[in-house]
Amino acid sequence: MSAQGTGFTEKTFTFFEELAAHNDRDWFRAHRDVFDQYVDEPFVALLEEVTARLADTDVPLRGGSATTFRMNRDVRFSPDKSPYSTSRSGLLTPSGTKTEDGGLVYVQLSADGGLLAGGLYKPPTARLDPLRRSMVEDPDRFTAVVDDLAAAGLELERSDAVRTMPRGYAEHADHPLADHLRLRQLVVMRPLPRSTWLDDTVTDRVTAFSQDVSPLLRFVTLR
Repeated sequence: MSAQGTGFTEKTFTFFEELAAHNDRDWFRAHRDVFDQYVDEPFVALLEEVTARLADTDVPLRGGSATTFRMNRDVRFSPDKSPYSTSRSGLLTPSGTKTEDGGLVYVQLSADGGLLAGGLYKPPTARLDPLRRSMVEDPDRFTAVVDDLAAAGLELERSDAVRTMPRGYAEHADHPLADHLRLRQLVVMRPLPRSTWLDDTVTDRVTAFSQDVSPLLRFVTLR
C-alpha cells in the first residue's frame, strides 16, 4: 500500500531490486514507465514538499527536479560498466541548485530504503581550512554545534579522517577539538528504512533531519 501523498509503494523497491539484477539499457527502457511512476515522480515530489515545509524556517533549503542526479552512471574510468545507478538521489540546497559549495542535505532512495546526509561533503582543503581555523580560534562555537547534533542523535562521520594532524595544525595536536580537526569532511548521516517510504513518514523524516542538521549547515557556511 502506498503512503498517502507520497506515491512510493513496494513497486518502488522491486524496481531497484530488479535493476540490480538486470542493469542494462534494454531492461531499463522496458521498465521506464515503472521508474517514472513509482520512483522519479514521487521522489521529485518529496523534494518539492520538503522545500515547501522548510520555506518559513531557519533552514529554507530547496530541491526538486533540478537538484536530482542522473540515473546514468559515468563509466569511463570505472571497472564497473553497469550503465545505471541503483539508487535515486537528490539535494536540498540554499539556492535550489546543485552548484553549491556550502552546506546541503542529500537524500537517497535505494532497494534497502536509503539514507540522509547533511553538511559539507569532501570539500577542497582551501574550503575546509577556514572551518578548521574557526575550531581552533573559537572552540566553543563548534562544540555547541556538536552538542546540538548529539541532542538530535547525530554525530559527525569519521570514516575518512586523516590519521595525523593536517598540514599546518601539528601544533594543535592537544587541542580539545583535535579529533575534529582531522576530519576531511563535516557530514552527518541518518538511515531511511524502507518502512519510512511506505508509511507516510518519509517527508516528516527528511524535514526533521534538515532542521536537526541546521547548526552544522550554518557553521559550514562560515566565510
